[in-house]
Amino acid sequence: MQIIKQLNVLTWRIIRQNLTNVDTIITVIAMPIFMLLFFVYVMGGNIVTTGNTSSLTYLNYALPGFLLLTMAMGSAYTAMRINMDRTSGFLNRLHSLPISRWVILGSHVLASVIFMMIAEILVFFVGVLMGYRPNTTVGSMLMFIGLSVLFGLGITLLAIPFSLKADNYASVGGFSYVLLMLLFVSSALMPTKGMAKPIQLFANYQPMTPVVNTARGLLDQTVAVSQHTGFVATCWIVGEIFIFAFLSYRVYVHMFLKS
Repeated sequence: MQIIKQLNVLTWRIIRQNLTNVDTIITVIAMPIFMLLFFVYVMGGNIVTTGNTSSLTYLNYALPGFLLLTMAMGSAYTAMRINMDRTSGFLNRLHSLPISRWVILGSHVLASVIFMMIAEILVFFVGVLMGYRPNTTVGSMLMFIGLSVLFGLGITLLAIPFSLKADNYASVGGFSYVLLMLLFVSSALMPTKGMAKPIQLFANYQPMTPVVNTARGLLDQTVAVSQHTGFVATCWIVGEIFIFAFLSYRVYVHMFLKS
């Protein structure tokens, strides 16, 4: 019970910081919403997705990609929060208290996933206001939520080694640009078939494309997504979780728990 209380207090502290920080709100919530509006209403009518060129057709195609893009943008702020706690000495002070060691870093992981889900829900709600209507079942929607949680967990664990090692918060978010680049050069915002051949090959076989396609198929039953695509997406995400959970633990133990 004490551990749950500790986890709740530390997690709520981080979520409150995110929700009351103007820069975080602008970057993680307002910016994805602006990008969604811009791509749909400025560029959407010129992008061929499912054989049509209309804003609504593009919205139906691209919203799942924007939801994952929103979560990826939040990963930089996860890294920044952890790095600020480290460089300010707050993590060291926590380690001097009778707190379970896994709770200290676990609170950052839990708060990150919760905040990413909040941002994703808000962007999804804006998409619905713009005319998006999911064509899915309860089971598929639950699977999409599960995919989002796993995706958020994976990119949060990816952020931790960088956040603990970086000298200051200004340099800690560099890895997030790689995530964003992978999403931009994938099927998230437009079909890969119109890309230049070398870019198309990269886009088709990099990790984000099967993840985006699986998310799109879960939200829209008219989109044909093979079981192989879903399997590949799951393998990429689960593999990322295991690899970076191990690396995060090693870095954390080396910096704070090794005597």
